[in-house]
Formats: sequence, C-alpha cells, structure tokens
Amino acid sequence: MNKNASQTIVLICGYSLMYFSFTTIIYFLGLLQNTDGINLPIFGGGDDGTFYYEQATNIANDLPYIYTSIHAVILGWILKYFNTDSVYLLRIFNYFANLGLVMVSLLMLKKIIKRKAIYWISSWILLISLTFYPSLILNTTISLYRDIWIYFYFLWCMYLFINIFIEKGKYPKIINIILLILTMYMLGGYRKYALLSFFMGSTVYLLIKLTNKNKIKLKKYIYIFIIGFTIFYIFLKHVKFPIVNLSLSDALLYRQSSLDAGGSQMGISLDQSNIVLFYIKYLYSMISNFIGPLPWQISGGSTLIIMLTEGIIFLFITIFLFKKHNSFTNLEKYLLIQSVIWFMLISISNDNIGTASRLRIVGWLPLLIIFSKYYGEYLVSLKTKYKCRKFED
Repeated sequence: MNKNASQTIVLICGYSLMYFSFTTIIYFLGLLQNTDGINLPIFGGGDDGTFYYEQATNIANDLPYIYTSIHAVILGWILKYFNTDSVYLLRIFNYFANLGLVMVSLLMLKKIIKRKAIYWISSWILLISLTFYPSLILNTTISLYRDIWIYFYFLWCMYLFINIFIEKGKYPKIINIILLILTMYMLGGYRKYALLSFFMGSTVYLLIKLTNKNKIKLKKYIYIFIIGFTIFYIFLKHVKFPIVNLSLSDALLYRQSSLDAGGSQMGISLDQSNIVLFYIKYLYSMISNFIGPLPWQISGGSTLIIMLTEGIIFLFITIFLFKKHNSFTNLEKYLLIQSVIWFMLISISNDNIGTASRLRIVGWLPLLIIFSKYYGEYLVSLKTKYKCRKFED
C-alpha cells in the first residue's frame, strides 16, 4: 500500500471515528437530559427523532402507528428483530449511512478524476470537507433524523445513473439498473421530493445530451428553461407533479403559510401575480437557500454561526467553481444539473434558514465533489511550480 492510499485510509478512519464519537456523546448527553438518548434539545422546539422513535416502538410492538416515511418502519423492524427498545442501536444504524455516504462520495470523485496523483489529494480535500461540515455533523448525529439516508440514497442514485448512462461501470449494466430501481424506491420511501429532484435532474441531463452529442453546452438551455417556466407559472402552476402529487401552487401556499412564523424565517413571498416580481423573489430565495443566511437575515446566534461556518465558505467555493465551469466534463455537468435542480425545488417551498442549512446538504454534496477535484488540481499545479522553481534555483 502506497503512502497516498494510507493517508486516505487514515482520513476515512478519522471521519468514521468523529461521527461515531459525536453520535455516542450525544446519546449519553441525551440520557442526562431525560430524552432517552434520542436527541439533544439544544435548539428547543419539537424533534422529528422523537416522533420516529415513538412510531418505531409501536411497529416493534405491533401497535397502530403513523406512517410519514419508510424511516420509522425500518427502525421498527430493527427493534423488533433484535427484540429491544435500544435507542443506541438505532443511532448505530444511522451511523452506517454516514459510512455509506463517505464511500459513495469517494467513488463519485474517482469517476471524475483520471490521474491518481490528483485523486489522492482531492480525496483528502473531500474527506476533510465532509468531516468538518457543521450542518452535516449536526443533522446526522443530533437526533434519529432520516436525513443521512436521504443524502446517501440520493448520491447512490446518481452514481448508479452515471454507470448506466454516462460512464461504463465496473459491473454489467443490468446489475446497475436493478440497483438503481431499488435505490430509487428507497430514496422515494425516505423523501418523495428527493426522488422527484433526482428524476428531474436525470431527465434534464438526458434531454440535453440527446441534442448535444459531444460537449454539453448549458447556456442556451437556461434561456429555454426561463421561457418554459414562465409559461408553466402562468398557465400550469395548478398541475400536480407525479411522485409527490403536489402542484407549484401547493408549494407556494405551503411556503406562504410559514412566512409569519418568526424565528429564522426569511420572509420571502413567492406568491406573486407579476412574473417579473416572482423571478426577483425566487432568485433571492435561491441565493438564501444556497449560501444563506445573508447578513441581514441573521436573527440570532444559530444563524450567525451558520453564516460564519458555512455561508462564507460556500460563497468562496461557488466563486472558485464558477471560474472553472468552462472546464467541466459532461459527468461534472450532470452533478451540477442535479445540484441546481435540487436548489430550485427547495427554494420554492422553503423559507426557513435553519431548514435551508439541512436541506441544502443534498445540493452541496455534488458541488463539494466537483470542488475537491479542481482544488486538488490547483494544489498539484502549485506543487509542480514550486518543484520547478526549486530545481531552477
């Protein structure tokens, strides 16, 4: 085993140990806070993890339960199979999704990098990014949330799609197709609009690829999309989308109902009769969900922390990627399309900064993979220049 591979394994172990430690520490702190280790109520308010655990115990004991997603059902099966009510066992189950997330992220990174020297450095950048991503840490360890499984299955769907439609995978295509169908089923079971986003992103990519046989050019499709969406907004916004069985007007109504909730709400109303005003507000919502909170959206300590630890860093990453966008391969453009579609969807329905920090992880994971590649190339080029200068001296 070479030195680079050894360092990557050390970083993977560091990632695994950190998330294992966090979920274990939070479990014991939760016991001290009388939450049975389900969560750590540091932000106040309700907690979905408590609800999932209650429904899981009902399932394990063959009692009536409320079905909101497949998450509670799977947790209930685990408790029933092991004949226990252990919260820590369920935390370990979620922890396995963390391990799966880092592995599929590295597999996708390997897909877009051909040079081993760049791959090793880029893998370190990606691992460090995932290890110290505040919202990722928080939303995968603080409670029995389902989010980590959504992140994992979304990336896994993308990886299998790449193997089928973009680059030949290691295993026969039929195996990848079967796995993709199963993974899409699980993704939809955890979050229907995540499946809708994946389906829309993949469809958009295939449509663009059909009209651009070689190099995919995205600019003209932006204009086509704006025209198409304008027509849709004016005439078809009450048409319900498959999978989620919701229309654009339903999403706008849901957003409108939360505008006066206070706290970390952005206060951006998209229910506009004027299409120009809609686009202005929608762009504002996209920016806020993408890298928010913006300075004037800070409403307390938690939103300030999000801006300082994520927003500013994401802004610099965005600027860096924009400078490199002309170098993007078709595969990287697929990752970009998936990310953009995700942010477009959540920016329609979400008006809360805290929720944005949780939801945007799905969209930022593909971007972090692309960033890791190009920043790795940048570091390798700096290292090469340094060696050349040292040799000349």
